[in-house]
Order: sequence, then structure tokens, then C-alpha cells
Amino acid sequence: MNFVFDIDGTISFDGYHVDLLIEERIFKLHQLGHQVIFASARPIRDLLPVIPEFKDFTLIGGNGSIISQNGQIEVIKSITQDDLQLIKDIIHAYQLKYILDDKYNYSTNLDATYELFQRIDPNHTAKILDMDDIVEPIKAFILDIRHDDFEEIATILAEKSHSLELIQHLNENYIDITAQGIDKHTTIQKIIGATTEYIAFGNDHNDIQMLEHASHGYFVTNLHMDHTTFINNPQITLVDDTNEAICNELDKWLNEK
Repeated sequence: MNFVFDIDGTISFDGYHVDLLIEERIFKLHQLGHQVIFASARPIRDLLPVIPEFKDFTLIGGNGSIISQNGQIEVIKSITQDDLQLIKDIIHAYQLKYILDDKYNYSTNLDATYELFQRIDPNHTAKILDMDDIVEPIKAFILDIRHDDFEEIATILAEKSHSLELIQHLNENYIDITAQGIDKHTTIQKIIGATTEYIAFGNDHNDIQMLEHASHGYFVTNLHMDHTTFINNPQITLVDDTNEAICNELDKWLNEK
């Protein structure tokens, strides 16, 4: 079986590491012959420091826009230049905070007062570039969007872009942006095949497609997201956001398989 794990809020609850007990169980799945894949909103650059022990596993980053297999990084699809200009125009017009990622490097106007800033390139392997020097962006992240502007910004991006995929986080005032047709599920299909079954663990809006297409999905509870839509879905199990709860679900698979 294929097992796919989101990272932040799913198997890492501090944004910096995965509990040893969860790591041990994931390694056991691998040792039993299951394929283990990690799928995150983070670019590969920021994913590796959280799961260094799994650096040679298959990693999906940037919500599906980039992958790493056996340590080799490949861009699946980048944002077009026209759409990049639209994103930059919106950032300037609404004076937004942002992160633009390319294959390795990034541009941002966040500073050290943001917790998120501490999670960007903690191993100092990338270059911080000017916004205009990002020429092949895999993902854009615009945040601190004022509530009154959110719908307007989302509408502009949806209607004026040529080919963008938007994941809107209204409750947290940010939007994740990738190239059209890019999400975790579509990239999972690219890696394992369109009809191959997989088990998925996730906790956020960017995991919905992945969970709904899994042969079985585990939604790890998230205070920022309404999970009532999953309650009547027999293919999705709700799991508490604790290391113990994740370990319990993994133990069921280890004991059965």
C-alpha cells in the first residue's frame, strides 16, 4: 500500500520536528514494503529540515508543484509569467505580506517577528531574492489579507488569471497559489499512477482533494477548519491532533498488515 503524510499539523505539531514514536512507525511501514510519501505545502527546501531522516523518500512540496525522489528535485509545474505579474500587482496594490518560492530560492517581505519566517530555509541553503528575480515560481503565498479585502482579492485572482489554482484560508487570512491543475492529489497520481490506491493523512484545506480520493483518509482535527463535511464520509476517519492518536491509527495498519 502507499501511505501519504502531510506534515504540519498532521504528524508535526510544532512545525520543527516529527515525534520519534511517529517516525518509528513510519519507518516500520517502509520496512514492511509499503511506499511512504510525504506531501506538504512547504517547498522541498523547508520540508527537509523537519524530516531529515526521510530525505531519500518521495517528497511532494509546494502543494504538489515540486517533488524530490532519491534526493533529486523536479518542478512539476510553475506559475506563468502573466499570472506571476498579476500576483505581484495584487501584493503591491493591497500591501500584502508574501512568500514567492522557486525551485530552490525565495522572495519574501516577512521579518523575524513572524513565526512563519523562522520556518523558511532554516538550514540556510537558499538565496533570498528580490521579488522580480523570481522567474519560475512554483508557489505564491499571500497572507495577512484584510477580511474586507479577501473576497475581492480571491475574485481577481480567479477571474483575471490565466491558469492558477487557489486554496483559500479565509479563517487564517491567506491564500496559497500554484499553477492550475496542481494539488497534492494530482501529483500523487503522477507518482504512483492514476488508479493506484493510497492511504492519506492530512489536516487542512490543501489536503481535501488528497483525502477525498484516497482509499482511506485520516483527517487530523484542525481548529481553523470545519470538518463536519467529513463526518458522514465512511472513507475518512477523524483523528485528534496528538502524537498518541496518530500512533494509534498507524498501529492498526502495522498490526493488520
